Amino acid sequence: MKKIMAVALSVASLFAYEFAVAKKSEINITKDYVANIYSKNQVMVATRLMGFIKQMPVEEGDVVKKGDLLFEVDPSDINSMLNQARGAVLQAKSGVLMAEMAYADALKDYQRFKDLYAKGAVSKRDFEKMTLMKNIREKQVDMAKGMLKQAEAALNRVQAQYKYAKVKSPINGVVTMKMKKVAEMALPGYPVVVLSDLNSLKAKSYVKEGDLDYFKLGMPVSVYVPALKKEYKAKVSTIIPSADPATHSFVVKYSFENTKGLIPGMYAKAKVVVGKKEAVLVPFAALTTREGIVGVFVEENNTAKFVPIKQISQKGDYIAVKGLKGGEKVILYPPANLVDGQKL
Repeated sequence: MKKIMAVALSVASLFAYEFAVAKKSEINITKDYVANIYSKNQVMVATRLMGFIKQMPVEEGDVVKKGDLLFEVDPSDINSMLNQARGAVLQAKSGVLMAEMAYADALKDYQRFKDLYAKGAVSKRDFEKMTLMKNIREKQVDMAKGMLKQAEAALNRVQAQYKYAKVKSPINGVVTMKMKKVAEMALPGYPVVVLSDLNSLKAKSYVKEGDLDYFKLGMPVSVYVPALKKEYKAKVSTIIPSADPATHSFVVKYSFENTKGLIPGMYAKAKVVVGKKEAVLVPFAALTTREGIVGVFVEENNTAKFVPIKQISQKGDYIAVKGLKGGEKVILYPPANLVDGQKL
């Protein structure tokens, strides 16, 4: 009776564990390369006005949409220019009015002398002088009108400057750098804010000359971003065939399938397949530790044997390890009280 119970307990104990077979498989040999996220479309936003920055509601790292206010330049100088331009227009209009009045008088005199000349009451010389005066006054009217047009054009240019006082984002992007602060002087043509387009994000690495053969255009690459704790699928899009003479490194660029969450300047790691080799795979659930040593329990003759292993890489839910030959029957989810040599 005791023997039957012992056998029953042994069978129950055997079926209390889950097992899996360590299998040989070909795995990828990978190598990590430091990479950084950048935008291939970077915009340096400047102002057309010279003046002190009145306000700047954006900070570095802010995501902005096209049309959002980036900064505003104090338009005090424009107000002075505007008053001058308005004064010039008034002066030009007055000049036109005076020229037209002078022409009207000259035209009356010309008509009177023309009638007198026809009657022989004035000499030809006097009539020619009056004709010349009429033509001069007419030209003066044309000149005055031309000056008025120039003054009005100048006024329009100054008025148009007001729209340049408020500088808005030309793209959807992120603020990657601020070159100026509030109350500092902004100068025409000098960047104040640098934007990066979020729709054109890529990553790039500097690769040593000896590793360049690992990279082929279009090959898949896995880019891990520690800040997001996320892995992105990418592919090699560019290999710049010009080495840095100081470091003897080449630039390799990667394009993403999806860029959600990425921001220019983020640190990343590009995992590149550099070869293949045969390794033994065990389920992740088989791994355990005993006295700080990582290993697995292998079933041998109905006995649990602890085998130390070294992890090589991960392939899905399996771990490539050293220390096993393949074909061993490993215990899944080994309990904490399971010890080496324990009967199963």
